[in-house]
Amino acid sequence: MATSARAVSDRRRQVFKHVLEKPYTTNWPAASQAVQSEVVDLLCTALKPLATYFGESRRMAKRRKTKSGKQESLSSDALVGKEILKHVVIGINSTTRALERQARRSQPLAGEDLALVVVCKGDVEPQLVAHFPGLAHAARVAKVDGEIQRAMKLRLMGVGAGSEKQLAVAVGQPRVSTIGIRTGMPALDAVVERAYAEVAAPSVPWIGTGQRLMPPLHPMKVRELHTTAP
Repeated sequence: MATSARAVSDRRRQVFKHVLEKPYTTNWPAASQAVQSEVVDLLCTALKPLATYFGESRRMAKRRKTKSGKQESLSSDALVGKEILKHVVIGINSTTRALERQARRSQPLAGEDLALVVVCKGDVEPQLVAHFPGLAHAARVAKVDGEIQRAMKLRLMGVGAGSEKQLAVAVGQPRVSTIGIRTGMPALDAVVERAYAEVAAPSVPWIGTGQRLMPPLHPMKVRELHTTAP
């Protein structure tokens, strides 16, 4: 005699499974919505000359292809943008590579090390940027003779939805999901200092705290999952 699916379902018994919390969860440094908006606005203002630089560079490159022969030079705003470009890294891949180099160095390198990484966390798929907390922590605690290089003030900030469009317009690029900032220009330094004052440093204790003391132990967290079994 055929057994109905309902009858089979009714014979299943309820079971309880215990699930441990993942030990390698990485949290993003917290920042209020007001601080996120302020930092994005400051960045957009500081990076505006980049849009001029990219726009003029594209037009000049196009004219060179047509062999017009006319000699052109960048405007003063574009020259400022060209200088700013030396102090920023744009894009997920470029920023990731910059942090990887920074994490491998045992000595800080002026003009190369990133001081602030801003990720448009609300506008991209989480898995594309999930590596940044751990990588930023590793870059921040680069050691010299076993000691923390405390001069490094690296900060990581995830910002909300809509930030990518704001930054893309300011920079003059189709997309700007991640941007790394180096110190050395007053306008950018002001952004870094604002983030430094409001956002905690990225910290992933299971990578290493940069201290000789053991990281604090946390109580085990167990969830009870209710399910069924035959």
